[in-house]
Amino acid sequence: MKYQRLNRRHFLQGLGGATLTLPFLPSLMGRAEAQTITAPRFFVSTWVGHGGMSTENTYPLEGHAPLTAAQLTADVAGDGPHVAHWGELLALKRTHAEGDAYRQQAMPDLDGGAARFSPLVGAFVEDSLLARMNVLRGIDFLTFGGHTRGYLGNFPNRDGGIDNGLADAPVPTIDAVIAGSDRFYSTADRLLLRAPVVNASSTHLSTFRSGTGVANNPYQVRTLGEWFNLLFQGLSTTPGEVDPRVSLVDKIHADYVRLSRGAFGPGRRLSQADRIRLEEYVEGVQNISDRMRTTATAGCTVPTVTQAERGLRLREGEADWDWGGAPGMPEARVAEQRQVLELTNMMLVNAFMCGVTRMMVRQFSSLRDQWDPTTFNTPSEFETQRTDAHGMVFHNHFLQDRQTHMLQTQRFFFQYGFTDLVRRMAQAQVLPGVTLLDQALVHWSSESGPTTHDAKSVPSIVAGSGGGAWQTGRYIDYTNRTRAIRGRWGNMWRAGLPQNRLLASFARAMGLSPADYELSDAAYGTSFPGRGGRVPGYGDPFIEPGDDRPPYPPAMLAEMSEKLPLL
Repeated sequence: MKYQRLNRRHFLQGLGGATLTLPFLPSLMGRAEAQTITAPRFFVSTWVGHGGMSTENTYPLEGHAPLTAAQLTADVAGDGPHVAHWGELLALKRTHAEGDAYRQQAMPDLDGGAARFSPLVGAFVEDSLLARMNVLRGIDFLTFGGHTRGYLGNFPNRDGGIDNGLADAPVPTIDAVIAGSDRFYSTADRLLLRAPVVNASSTHLSTFRSGTGVANNPYQVRTLGEWFNLLFQGLSTTPGEVDPRVSLVDKIHADYVRLSRGAFGPGRRLSQADRIRLEEYVEGVQNISDRMRTTATAGCTVPTVTQAERGLRLREGEADWDWGGAPGMPEARVAEQRQVLELTNMMLVNAFMCGVTRMMVRQFSSLRDQWDPTTFNTPSEFETQRTDAHGMVFHNHFLQDRQTHMLQTQRFFFQYGFTDLVRRMAQAQVLPGVTLLDQALVHWSSESGPTTHDAKSVPSIVAGSGGGAWQTGRYIDYTNRTRAIRGRWGNMWRAGLPQNRLLASFARAMGLSPADYELSDAAYGTSFPGRGGRVPGYGDPFIEPGDDRPPYPPAMLAEMSEKLPLL
């Protein structure tokens, strides 16, 4: 066998001519570049439009929750220090009857008197799951959030336009940044994927372009059939057959053996240190093959989805014109929605177990059913000339009957879209004794906080610990209760922590470092010269003007790349 010198790298070649690069080896190349393979992690982000859910429907009742105070920053402008408050989720469960005297709205008890964390996070969330969640209050977009649809980081683009003085700079969503990093998907992992990020939605989410130069996610699905074909078409899990992707890794490993241990060729020139480095690397590659064999035996199956089910759409609109082809009766439409949610969750868990993807972004519909104005007894106070759901419901979110309608919708998607998925992930083992949920962050959020189109105090519920990166089981209120701010429209509000920090915390939990996700500050009016020209956190640092005082002090902005406190 004649040794063929390569100029820069040696490659292992496997099935179909695919290649897997080895780390640089000093005794062969004259330089070192070690690569590592981390334990598999999973990321899911779900989103419901408009928001507008009142604080008493989302969080524990003020004055009724035993919370512990924790100082975040020192005194700012004489208002006192910024103090967060937190408590254990299980300890904060209360019955509706206990809270009646404290409620500002007489809302129906959808839990029949059973103990629940809040009307949104109802009694259907069993204690074992609640202990593996975190409910975060006081996560703020730095700027106006109306119609942003950029809650994963691409803030400047709203409905195709640029406004509020933000830079026209290309900003991908954070899922695109994570999926593009070799710290999340290794080189070997990428050979096995069918979709780095599944976008179970339209192009409003997941690598939706902001400014120019950022491509849309090509892995978009709109029906259950498209979802099935993307993830499972042609995938073999027949007993006794080897998945071609496992075979690829096996062939790569066999080539490595010939390279490193043969009587001729570069193997005999490897230094002891390089041999150890190389074998550690390839051991990680082989672990992927072993993991795939284990999951194929334990839970990698191609799900059964009927032809009728494959035609069902992944709903995401807010009114009749978004829902073509839906059943005629309201009960049937709601039942179909639940069926789609649960089938989608089942297929996602199977896809995770089969190693064809480890990330999904999903937008839920803004209403669980086509809205009916006859259900509202209170006349509209805003948008009185409009008769669509956007004006009648969401712009009048503060009216009790509209709030009830919105609670029923968001609770429906939280129960059957989010909690059902989390439950399935908690029951699936990706490795012996390690569940999908153990290695995941599963995120729930909305366009806005308690006021429609105002992205302040946006609810952020996260299940899983990201492989031990986060503590779980906590309710954390990051709002500064002692510092009232007068907003640009005369409204009074209290700032929490920038959403840029939440996105950075996601990236860090998925194995990335600040250098992997921080943006250059060259395109932005806000600069950070002490940080080497990098924007801390993830996203545009522009802060909406018009408040009577800066809502976020410089020290808070400077630490946006740090993990969220109290987690």
